[in-house]
Amino acid sequence: MELQKSVEKIGGCCLERSKNATRRSTRLSLQIPVVVTSLDPTYDFRIECETLVVNAHGFGFLSPERIRNETPVMVRLVSNGASKNCRIVLPIALLDSASWLLGVEFDNPGDFWQVKNKPADWRV
Repeated sequence: MELQKSVEKIGGCCLERSKNATRRSTRLSLQIPVVVTSLDPTYDFRIECETLVVNAHGFGFLSPERIRNETPVMVRLVSNGASKNCRIVLPIALLDSASWLLGVEFDNPGDFWQVKNKPADWRV
């Protein structure tokens, strides 16, 4: 829990270090249960976790391991089984690389999260 509070404090700053620092859609701090699975046959992993932040272009989550930048992954919502292809775009080491904050970008942006009263800029 303490780690998550630290990430929430720095998440906005850290997640801005992407190749395109311009925010394309408003981030919401939502903890949504998801399963993130590798689509790379040479890099096998499956992580059950919760999102830290979400937007129309992707999400951020904590991982116990580093996942290589540009690794293709699939995210699946635990609540309804909906899935979307995406890729890791920003691995950031936390606590001496004991865990990682990972930024993920959807292949095709949209309202995957089914948020009520979503921000106006989520209409992509």
